[in-house]
Amino acid sequence: MKAETRERRRNEILDAALAVLAERGYRDANMLEVARRAAASKETLYAWFGDKQGLFDALIRRNAAMVGTVVDRHLDGGLPIESALVDFGEALLGLLLGDDAVAINRAAVSEAASDPTLARTLASAGRDAVLPGFVRLLRRHAEQNRLSFADPDRAAEDFLGLLLGDAQVRRLLGVAPAPSAAEVAVRAARATRGFLRLYGSSEAKSG
Repeated sequence: MKAETRERRRNEILDAALAVLAERGYRDANMLEVARRAAASKETLYAWFGDKQGLFDALIRRNAAMVGTVVDRHLDGGLPIESALVDFGEALLGLLLGDDAVAINRAAVSEAASDPTLARTLASAGRDAVLPGFVRLLRRHAEQNRLSFADPDRAAEDFLGLLLGDAQVRRLLGVAPAPSAAEVAVRAARATRGFLRLYGSSEAKSG
């Protein structure tokens, strides 16, 4: 199977897994139903993903990879910190407030007490996979005297707080629609301005 064909089939399977997860939850989702939805064989699913946990781990990592790509693009520090923060903010908002992430998070929260498997996978393959890269990005810009902080992890958490507020909770509760691209851009820019007021170096502010 050609690489592009395999990647397309892989994404079709992951899309089917997301649909099953949204409808049935993690506990009642099964490989047979995912295979049926994707018009794939169970053997293919087990060969590519190992088991159900591996399948949903891959689904979460696919979502997180979009944000990771943005972080990697800015790690060399070649672009202004404002551009890096806005790009990261827009990518993260698009991920966390999008329909796919909302479906995954709802399933994880609803079953966390009885079966924390998905919640743990979400933490390790999602947040824990993305946040260290963002912390490295902040450190890189601090080395270039664009940011000033004592604790980069705390600075990263503060940016997330400014960026998300209660937007993710409102999406999970179903009381807010997915934001438009324009709304995402405004929110990311506002979070960036607030963050730079807190952590922008005097040199960066004067420049």
